[in-house]
Amino acid sequence: MPPPSLSARPLRRLRRPSAGLALALLPALLVPLTPAPAQERAQDRTEAADATRPGARADDRKSEERKPDDRKPDDLQGFDPQRSVTRHSLPLPGGALAYGATAEFLPLHDGAREELAARIFTVSYTADPQSPAAGPRPVTFVFNGGPGAASAYMHLGAAGPRVVAFGPDGTLPRPPAALVDNPDSWLAFTDLVFVDPVGTGFSRAVKPDETEKRFWSVDGDARAMAEIVRLWLTRQGRWSSPTFLAGESYGGFRIAKMADELIDQVGLAVNGLILVSPVVDFAAIDEDGILGPAWKLPSMAAAAAALGRRPGTPEQAAETAERFALGPYLTGLAGLDYGRLDAGQEVFDEVARITGLPVEIVRRQRGRVPMGVFTRELLRDQGRILSIYDGTFTAADPDPGAARIPFDPFLKGTVPTYTTAFAAYAHDALGVRTDAPYRLLSDRVNRNWEWPRMSVPSAVDALQTALTLQPALRVLIVHGRTDLITPYMASRWVASRLELPAGGRDRVAVTVHPGGHMMYTRAEGRAALAADARALVEEALRRR
Repeated sequence: MPPPSLSARPLRRLRRPSAGLALALLPALLVPLTPAPAQERAQDRTEAADATRPGARADDRKSEERKPDDRKPDDLQGFDPQRSVTRHSLPLPGGALAYGATAEFLPLHDGAREELAARIFTVSYTADPQSPAAGPRPVTFVFNGGPGAASAYMHLGAAGPRVVAFGPDGTLPRPPAALVDNPDSWLAFTDLVFVDPVGTGFSRAVKPDETEKRFWSVDGDARAMAEIVRLWLTRQGRWSSPTFLAGESYGGFRIAKMADELIDQVGLAVNGLILVSPVVDFAAIDEDGILGPAWKLPSMAAAAAALGRRPGTPEQAAETAERFALGPYLTGLAGLDYGRLDAGQEVFDEVARITGLPVEIVRRQRGRVPMGVFTRELLRDQGRILSIYDGTFTAADPDPGAARIPFDPFLKGTVPTYTTAFAAYAHDALGVRTDAPYRLLSDRVNRNWEWPRMSVPSAVDALQTALTLQPALRVLIVHGRTDLITPYMASRWVASRLELPAGGRDRVAVTVHPGGHMMYTRAEGRAALAADARALVEEALRRR
């Protein structure tokens, strides 16, 4: 879910995101990553071979809805979709919703010869047909971020029919995490397709060492995922359905790129985009610049208020910090003379008051408070650290003497939570039979991701193109107020600079709710996110 941070790659050719900002990245922000061990690479090759051999685990498949005369070209190549179809019912306030769930692998071809390059794992939920007069039901394709994150976060956290039961305050559940019916499932207003990109979840390249890196880049990933959308719509006969894309963290960046790619290469204009805790322009969160520190200040203020380190409610604290960040703070940083620090003392004092940090620390940081410093220092007197994904989530400091926090307590804690929950759910409820491990967060994908070498990554141009070419396109950007890694102010700034005609600025909305990067771990955050998503879908359908 998180996004990549801009780090130390020589800025002689422009800083690029390091291994860590979209959901899975924080570990990379905090500690250096080492090359994948040889046994991991060997395991990848073994899994790929096992997964693609003809008839692989055919005896374990729950159902294979295909007739002998219904064979597709992929079948002739030995491709096995391992397709499992199950029936379910979701209790909702308005009555039970009957739906089908399909877990399957889709083939991804690549190269001039269009050879099978990867098997993409997807889970689709389709509600039983309603009145024909209602027209085709909308369908939403859902992605997580990383790069290197599988879709289980959005799947079992926010939008799917079943969700992990976190604590009432969003705290991690005891293992193994239980799943409960989701009263805020997006299935109530749209069919859903959850997609795991190459190297995440159960998705694998056929020849890991030879083909997978073709998909591990900004453009290669967008092309591949756009192809999966095209393939699913074709195989399901759903080209007449209104189509939406949803993505969390780097997934928000991904779907903005995909919207442009779908128009350009597939000929499909989507009806709406739902970006959850996204990074759209990496320059806007660069802590080495001026804008990045300014946009993060309100989120720090909200977290400090929630933890009792400054007066007021989180909302009040954030609003005060917004006014300061957009005025005196920006000019103060820009005009700061490091040889005359006393001239900047007024700015240092206000930053300290807003963030709850000692003014000596703010002065030492020259007014720019890195998130690593804020999360380590705010509660140092209590021996606790904050999560960069939600500044209200705290944990005991595992190594108070270390220069950096060795891991993010919330993100790291969610890995076994969601991995175990999805593995059990896939086997017990969806009928998935495979020996391959479910990779919720893949360091291997993240480490090997190819970022633009001569520019800071940005999806602003792609988003602008999609908005221009699809005048009815609606865009929703949703943030948690205490998300310290992808602050809501950065998205507000990006949205304010999109060129939209008079009367059309409401096509792009930015909403902010209590919570962090994964605001849906709290029931009220999940409900608010669902309400926002429903409103976008319904508004987009009215504008058709």
